[in-house]
Amino acid sequence: MKIAIAIDRIVNYGGVERLVSLIADEFDTDIYTGWYSPETTFQNLKKKKVIELIPRGSFLHKKIMYRFRGRILSRRFKSLKMPEYDAYITFGSKSMAISRSHHPCIWHCQAPTRWLYDLYHEELERFGFLKRQLFRITSFFLRREDQKNVRDVDKIIAISKNVQDRVKKTYGRDSVIVYPPVDLKRFKFDKQGDFYLSSARLTPDKNVDMIVKAFQKMPDKKLVVVGGGSELEKIKKISGGYPNITVHGWVPEEKLEQLYGDCIATIAASLHEDYGLVAIESMAAGKPVIAPGDMGFAETVVDKKTGLLIDPTKENIIAAVKYLTPEKVKEMRADCERRAQDFSEEKYLANVNKAIEDAISEYNK
Repeated sequence: MKIAIAIDRIVNYGGVERLVSLIADEFDTDIYTGWYSPETTFQNLKKKKVIELIPRGSFLHKKIMYRFRGRILSRRFKSLKMPEYDAYITFGSKSMAISRSHHPCIWHCQAPTRWLYDLYHEELERFGFLKRQLFRITSFFLRREDQKNVRDVDKIIAISKNVQDRVKKTYGRDSVIVYPPVDLKRFKFDKQGDFYLSSARLTPDKNVDMIVKAFQKMPDKKLVVVGGGSELEKIKKISGGYPNITVHGWVPEEKLEQLYGDCIATIAASLHEDYGLVAIESMAAGKPVIAPGDMGFAETVVDKKTGLLIDPTKENIIAAVKYLTPEKVKEMRADCERRAQDFSEEKYLANVNKAIEDAISEYNK
């Protein structure tokens, strides 16, 4: 099969970019993207045919064009005339505009755009009166365009049952679940060290500050925080003066793998998690996960076998850390490693392949 991928942008070593790199290698795809930064993303993509709609260095990359760039990119994807492929896979809200004229089109859905739908009212409250009216108008037209794009998609892949339910609620469309994978060769048990690990992005929705505040109350327990994001300086500031808390910020992949392999357990406190890849990486390394007991984590973590599912509060994090004694952690190792096998790259690619074949078959009926 000859497959094309359309994605808003490829600039990071993120979860979506990793899925694109896996699919690109498996199916030898061509990639169409808004903009591409080969130096800061997966290196195997350099061997692929990558077509940029907004080339680096162009006027649209200027700071003054930031507010308009997304809208222009949507129009570029909508008017894009791609060669004939057996199937088209799209990631992201803007690239989904190819569904108007390219079929069979498969939307690999990480989640419906949250601030347009289930978090719309929370987002609205952030603005003053005038900006609120502008946000209402803008959101109305963006939702209308988004709904039309999804209507024209031939098949939808959802990354979890949680996302599948929200796709149904938001668009009235059915979807198939294909869980994103973890590279089981990368994440391995090394030893049971003396620290707990937080590896989430440092953004407000991840609640890493709550984890830090919990460890402020446990001076005999060590916490290592890794990750970049808008709250990095805040996390560094509130961790200052607590010798049991270390904040590294962003670390190379090799260092992250080592930390997973050496920690006691990992901790996540994010709300409304669509999937939660950090839990799979942790279990692959034989380490249990303390995580919220709703949405994505509830689908992957087996409570009291591969981790603890909690209501994420400071008090509950403290209680969970005290519950996970070194003896309990050792007992959970085998269950963690077995559970991670359910999320292998081989299973992921086999399921994506089936979704593509089904989409082609259904479209050609």
